[in-house]
Amino acid sequence: MSRAVVFFLQALLAFAFLCGLFAQVAVIPATAANEVENFPPYESVRVPLVVLAIVFVACLQLLAVALGGMLHRAGQGTVFESGALTWTSVAISALAAGAVVLAGLFVYVTFTDIPSPADGMEVLGLWMGSGAGTVAAIGVALLVVVGRQWLGRAIAQRAELEQVV
Repeated sequence: MSRAVVFFLQALLAFAFLCGLFAQVAVIPATAANEVENFPPYESVRVPLVVLAIVFVACLQLLAVALGGMLHRAGQGTVFESGALTWTSVAISALAAGAVVLAGLFVYVTFTDIPSPADGMEVLGLWMGSGAGTVAAIGVALLVVVGRQWLGRAIAQRAELEQVV
């Protein structure tokens, strides 16, 4: 992979990481405060939803770090060495943690009486989105697990080939 492409992708991941940090510190709390100001009954659910949102963004940041580590290995040509398995494990862990956070949100929305300023469609959307997000995160994590197994086999075959040669 071209060094310029690796650098560009790493820069994008770093920017995404910083945007996530900005969202955790400023955007999520400010948005929640604004929503409570516009509809005071939201105060009862503000803290749990803000905490879940911040933790979910942290999971995405961890995934960005893992992808950055794999990109670094791709740039150095060391993808097929055992250290690459560590980064795939980190990615799987981040995806699994994100799925757990989304599942927690799904359960929270299911069993909590969340007030609605209108017809409840925003609560239904949050419920459906968290359920679909949970399924999607689990699916992507399982795909990465399969990719990790393939990578492990490729590393083993490369080591075996190096012994033969």
